[in-house]
Amino acid sequence: MEHAKALQVLSRQHKEDRLKCREFLKDIQQQRDKSGIRQRIVQFWKNELQKHVDAEEAILFPFLQKHHFPFNFVNILKREHDTIRLLAERLHRQDEDYYLYNAFVKLVDQHSHFEDEIIFRKMEEVIPPQELSQLNVSMAAVAR
Repeated sequence: MEHAKALQVLSRQHKEDRLKCREFLKDIQQQRDKSGIRQRIVQFWKNELQKHVDAEEAILFPFLQKHHFPFNFVNILKREHDTIRLLAERLHRQDEDYYLYNAFVKLVDQHSHFEDEIIFRKMEEVIPPQELSQLNVSMAAVAR
């Protein structure tokens, strides 16, 4: 789904993340080199995804709370971020495990989809466009 221009920075990041997740899932399903998969996923986390998660926690979450966005949605986002971080920490261990890689990548993909299709739609319904534009400017300032 294409979102209002005001949400394009976040939406574009999610689209890029989901494309990478699909590449990782393909490699995992074909049981390619575990070490190589782990290295690429760790680099994805360190160089891209961690910055995005940090930015959402620093900018998006307070923005949603300021606009009295439904608590249950914000709570889901926070819990998923916590789980993504927990799995990312385990990726640094050398015990190569397709199950862990698969769980991490699928969660990132599902989380990005949830934000794009549920959270952003709801934001467009309840938050004025000029406020969303301010969010976009803030997110663009820290975009990867």
